Amino acid sequence: MVQKYNIQNKNYLMLLNGDQKNTILTIVIIIEIILLLWLLAMSIIDIRKGSFSGKYLFFALVFFSVAIGILCFLNLKDWKSVVSGGAAGSVFLIASNVTQGAIGLGDGYILTICGIVMGLYQVMVLIIFALCLVSAFGILLWVHKKAGRHTKIPFAPFICAGYGVIFICSIL
Repeated sequence: MVQKYNIQNKNYLMLLNGDQKNTILTIVIIIEIILLLWLLAMSIIDIRKGSFSGKYLFFALVFFSVAIGILCFLNLKDWKSVVSGGAAGSVFLIASNVTQGAIGLGDGYILTICGIVMGLYQVMVLIIFALCLVSAFGILLWVHKKAGRHTKIPFAPFICAGYGVIFICSIL
């Protein structure tokens, strides 16, 4: 179970008794469940409105950064993985500016937050999975003549779906 949740300092966990280990793993799972629920809420907002409020994104960025920062401080998460995961998500922020908004700025913030929580390896898997899902959906719309080449498709629902699959696989 420690391996699945990417706990950095396994030696530290060996010193803890069973209840303390369960408490730490429970905290990590709670953070991941909160992220999943937040992604679900952002998906609904993205489908309905097509954009996000900056305050939701800022609050989430602060909350998850502090929560994961505490885990890094306790040596339970590797800070390099957290920083590199956030940087991987930040690439979408740069892409949003370069493409003049063709890639949504909110999607970049969402992937940055996911990168902070998940780390580099898992956020890369998430990005690839979400891009495959949205591509398949776009092709399906195009084949059924429901959308054209320039139709905007909300990306947050596919990020949420990808994260949900990764979360469920990490629990099993």
